[in-house]
This record gives sequence, C-alpha cells and structure tokens, in this order.
Amino acid sequence: MESGQDALAAHRPLAGHVTLSDPADPSVRWDVYVGPAGTRLHYAASGVGRAERFNALMPLFFPKLHDLVLPPEQNEYEFLYRQTQMGRLNLADVRQILLRLTQEALTHFLVLFQSKSQHLQRQDRARIPLNPILLAVNLADVAKSVQNEVKTWSGLRYRVPSPLARFHLPSNRANQVYEFWSVCPRESYLAKLPPPQMQRCVELFSQDACGYDLARELRVSPAVAVQCFLPLVQQGILLVRPFQVPEPPKPQGPKVACVDDSPAILTSVTQILHSGGYQVIPIGDPNRVMRILEQERPALVLLDVLMPELNGYDLCRLIRQHPELRQIPIVFLTGKDGLVDKMRAKLLGVKEYLTKPVDAEQLRRCVQQVLSQGSV
Repeated sequence: MESGQDALAAHRPLAGHVTLSDPADPSVRWDVYVGPAGTRLHYAASGVGRAERFNALMPLFFPKLHDLVLPPEQNEYEFLYRQTQMGRLNLADVRQILLRLTQEALTHFLVLFQSKSQHLQRQDRARIPLNPILLAVNLADVAKSVQNEVKTWSGLRYRVPSPLARFHLPSNRANQVYEFWSVCPRESYLAKLPPPQMQRCVELFSQDACGYDLARELRVSPAVAVQCFLPLVQQGILLVRPFQVPEPPKPQGPKVACVDDSPAILTSVTQILHSGGYQVIPIGDPNRVMRILEQERPALVLLDVLMPELNGYDLCRLIRQHPELRQIPIVFLTGKDGLVDKMRAKLLGVKEYLTKPVDAEQLRRCVQQVLSQGSV
C-alpha cells in the first residue's frame, strides 16, 4: 500500500474544504482545509466527537493547558481563537495547538486516503469558518511528519477503525475483563494498569467510551490506549461500535394512544406497536388523556381499566361524549377477564377486550383488525 504522502502526490491537488467519510463507521468524517493552490494546509479536524478529541489531545500535547476544556457541541477552531481575544492564549500558542491537532486529524484522513476506499467530497462551503486563517503550513511536509502514525493506525484499522470507535462492554462480561487483566503478559501495557485505573476503564466501557475517552483517562496517545485494550477486542470480550448509531426511522403508520398507569406496560406496548410500524402515544396520567387525545387525534385508543382516580370505564364515557373524539375505536387492556366486565365494555362501545399480560402478536393482530373496521 502506498504511503499517505505518495497518495497525495499522485492525486490531483487538494484544494478547499475536502472530506472523507469512514466506510467502517459512516458517522465519522475527517475534514481538511487546503489553500487554492493545493500546497498550503490551513487545518484538519474530525467531523464528529470534537470535544472528546480535543479534551484528550490537549493534556497529551500541552500538559500545562490541561484545564483548557472544549464544551460539547463547540468548534475547537473558534474556541481557540476566542481564547486569544480573552487574553488566555497568544497567537503563537494557538498556531502551535492547531498544528498538533491538524497533524493528528490528517493522520486519520491519510489512512482513509491511501486505502482509496472512499471518494473525496469537495465542499462548496467550509463547515468551519477559518477567519482569520491562523495556520498555513506545507501540506506535503505535514503529511511526511505523520507517516509513522499513519502506519500505526493502518495496522489497527482491521479491529478499531479510528480513535472515535466506541468500546462496548456487555453487562455480563465485566468479570471477564478482570480475569483477562489478571493473567495477561506482565510486559503488556494492560497488565501494568493499577486496579483503580482498570476499574475506571471498565466503567468507561460500560458507557461506550471512545478511544479518545480512554486516552484521556490513561493520559496516553489514542493509539497506545487502543493498543492497550486491543487484546480484549481480539478475545471478543469488548465490542467495537460506531461513534454514532443512526436512529431507526420513526414509524409512519396510524397513531395509537395507549393509556396505562404502569410505565412497564406503556414501554412494552410501545415497543410491540413500533415494530409493527405504528406511531404510539403513551399516556401515563389518566387526567391528561382528554387533552392529549384532542391534540393528537389518534386512530385508536388502548385503554387500561383499573387506574386510580379515573378508571377506564369513566374515560371511555368521556371519550364517547366528546363530539370530536366519539368515533375513535377503543380497545380495553386489563387484568380483569370476567364476563360481566366484558359485557360492560361492550355496552360502552368498546371494540375489543385484551387481558394482560398482552401477547405481542395478539396485540398487533387486534390493532390491525380494529383499524381495518374503521371508526365506531
């Protein structure tokens, strides 16, 4: 595989704002900002995880500035420039910080660039306004300075795509981490971790910490942090996950309101109906039912019978007396399965009567059947 420097030389000049997305983790993007001639590098950065990255690298590169913390969702370039305006940093400090951050980001850009696994995307408008331009260095020189790091991360990519990858520890595997740590080779970095630090890392794993988070905890480079825990990944104890998992598309089907004072029932019904494509409106407070129904106008109401203050029968009467809600079909969900209860429900115009615990397939089939019949 050609080096990142050779790949840059063979490619037509980079110019403007250029991005590469990581095919192993589509949520991760690396950006470079290059002058019009394609020779001067003005900045390089990650598209996500800016705070995690900045707050891990600053204590590593500039220990005296360890208390300079980037707040979440802020841009580090503008954040640093503001520090000069407040007199916290001078321009020489900021340029040095930007150079080190740029070198680290360019490393990961070049790892992707040399693999030719992704096409460059040229942005018409820079995501980070480089105003004023605080850095202008030779692109080829910076690429040459990070070749060792590019080689290291190219080797790690098979297991861990970048320092933005998250390390996930399933809840039943914490003991396996400690067991492996106690028997791993004494010369390994993992074996040298003191018990309190190992315990803290296990806590971070349970929070899906990324490589930068682990580097910040261990006060080492992200590559060293990843190499430290790589044996746990190879053993299948730790799982590597994307930095951001895209949210599943929201259901677009009919709205179904579920009224129940039990959070567990509301959660269960919501999950069951979401899987069937329905939009679910969970309502835990019976006193808010009428107002929410007026706002949402669901296609169906699932109604618990036994609730404090206002029971299902009373709510059913209120719905049937409401001129704009009276046609909405109602299905009772209840633990009561007596014949009298079912007769009483029918007299109130209840379409169906399901007993708890509700079977998932039975619930989906009931909702589908009632909605196919239309309104009352």
